[in-house]
Amino acid sequence: MQEPRAGSRSRPIAVLLLAVIYAASASVGQHVAIPPGNVTAFFPASGIALAGLLLGGQKLWPGVWLGSFLVNTWAIFDTTSFARTATTTLVGATIGMGATIEALAAARVFPPWDRDGGPPLARVLDVARFTALSGLGCSITSATLGTTSLFAGSLITTTDYAETWLTWWLGDAVGILVITPLVLTCVRPRWWAFQGRGVEIALHQVALFAFQMFLVTGTLADRGAHCPLGHFITPFLVWAGVRLGPLGAALAVFNVSVFATLGTEHGTTPFVQGTRNESLLFVQAFVGDMALTTLVLAAVITERRRAEWALSRSRDELDRHVEERTAALTESEERYRILVEVSPDAILLERFDADGVLRIAYANAAAARLFGVTSAAELISRPLFDFVLAEREAIARRGVMDALEHGNLGPVDGWVARADGTAVEVEVMLARVPRGGKRALLAIYRDITRRKQIEQERAALYREAEASIRARDEFLSIASHELKTPLTALSLKLQALARSLPADPDIAAKIAPALDVALRQTTRLSTLVDELLDVSRITQGRMELCLDEDIDLAAVVEDVVQRMQDTAVRAGCELRLDSDAAVVGCWDRSRVEQVLINLLSNAIKYGAKAPIDVRVRDEGASASFSVTDRGIGIPAEDQARIFDRFERAVSVRHFGGFGLGLWIARRIVEALGGTILVESTPGEGATFTVTLPRAPTPAGP
Repeated sequence: MQEPRAGSRSRPIAVLLLAVIYAASASVGQHVAIPPGNVTAFFPASGIALAGLLLGGQKLWPGVWLGSFLVNTWAIFDTTSFARTATTTLVGATIGMGATIEALAAARVFPPWDRDGGPPLARVLDVARFTALSGLGCSITSATLGTTSLFAGSLITTTDYAETWLTWWLGDAVGILVITPLVLTCVRPRWWAFQGRGVEIALHQVALFAFQMFLVTGTLADRGAHCPLGHFITPFLVWAGVRLGPLGAALAVFNVSVFATLGTEHGTTPFVQGTRNESLLFVQAFVGDMALTTLVLAAVITERRRAEWALSRSRDELDRHVEERTAALTESEERYRILVEVSPDAILLERFDADGVLRIAYANAAAARLFGVTSAAELISRPLFDFVLAEREAIARRGVMDALEHGNLGPVDGWVARADGTAVEVEVMLARVPRGGKRALLAIYRDITRRKQIEQERAALYREAEASIRARDEFLSIASHELKTPLTALSLKLQALARSLPADPDIAAKIAPALDVALRQTTRLSTLVDELLDVSRITQGRMELCLDEDIDLAAVVEDVVQRMQDTAVRAGCELRLDSDAAVVGCWDRSRVEQVLINLLSNAIKYGAKAPIDVRVRDEGASASFSVTDRGIGIPAEDQARIFDRFERAVSVRHFGGFGLGLWIARRIVEALGGTILVESTPGEGATFTVTLPRAPTPAGP
């Protein structure tokens, strides 16, 4: 069931209308309320709230809260002091919240129905779900929250809590059971008439009204305390449930509910026992039981009528369906016969004869071409193994046995011996099929000569592609080397120019910013060229490691952190180092520095101007260093991908780079026999941890 959509302009009007109707119906029930004045066993507003959300959409819930808040606050409002005024107002708001939660929950679990095809609650399971969940179950929320708020506001005592809760719960539950079906079956005109029984529904209501008037005002009224007069209503309820469908049943339940409540209030029904509220609780329990029974009966009859209608319709259509299916079957057989005949694959039906010889029982035209005979008729009754190469007959027989045992075989590659003595490589598929109680196989043979040629051509193309990739990598290596030399010269020239700036501060102020930009861009370009060189070396297996003895990892990290301080300061980040004492091992110092510089550069780039922590730890047989930023973080689905070549976790429009740094870092760390891992929560930053063995065995690029 799709939730109705109300226009944005009409929604405020609908909310106000729901609030007014809710408050008005609640006020009716509060005429029989118990202290403090807002708790009643007769509460039709709960059914109004649920029906309003079902018809207008759950976005109308503010109307439920507003109506409940107004009517409950008005009933318990206390102006004796500011504290009491605030308390009663808060209690009213809490009660409104409970009523809203009740209505929303009841609407959520209300059985779905076709709004354009028929009335709701037309199935027994729907009535049971509606009663147990929407009615009895969801009312617990409002009763508990409301009663507890009254107790917390000192409006009821501990002694009153149980009776107040029971009254609240029963009033809300019965209100939902009685009012909601009535509203839902009445608001849409197409639901009013039940198979042309509109006149009968009207007569039923008049008769029920007159009979109840007789009960509460006639000579039997005085005997109500001693006679089960409530059961006299049963024939009318059966009439409604059997004859009048959900609409007639809902109207009958509402009719009886109103009369029973009013009669009990005036002392003219057999439910008058004990206090006034106890009498109302008795009558509401009777009304709830009556509502459930009537709705179930109406649903049973509705389901039966629908089943009878469906059976009648299916009876009328059965002959047509049989004719259509017979024609379709004939057409299908013809279609599949044509498909088999025109199939480019050879299709055979093979079965064992009385001597246990596997013979061909059917063959299509493609089989005749494949086996090298003039027509398919020449293949019929021929032993299958006449067309199998002698050296492969044992394999073919095992395949047949496997197909018979397991039901199918293939596709597998094999060879067919043609009538002219030549052999053709084929792909074979076998399937076991029933045929007159005898063992039989359906076999499909596909000539794969051309496919094998294509595979050979593809292999040749693959070798050519590999050669092209090697040529590309060689070109990349040469180009990177050629770029490195002029970049180095340019960088040295710019550094010399920076040192020789004139002493005149005005001239220096004009030149220095542009010179600084040029130096930084030259450095960035040089870094990119270095990365391309590393990519070339790694892909060609030429990355070399220079393993130095007694390298202090803590000193290496401290040196890199010092060198990166200026860059971090310009980016608004603070580098914080936490290192153990000397952590000595056998590593390639320049490569370790390269990995750390890459991690720090990324942390500064994505660090959102927050502190960056660098840690060095001695872990016995290994050592580790980590870089933790507090930036944008990396989603879990991207954490493995970022270590691949040219992969990035963020858009290049916001952050520059080629996506090579982490790939190179991982290859360097793995070449040193170590690991690099990332832990990250999006929006909270990331931690990259590199672990290196003290005496690594180079793992290769």
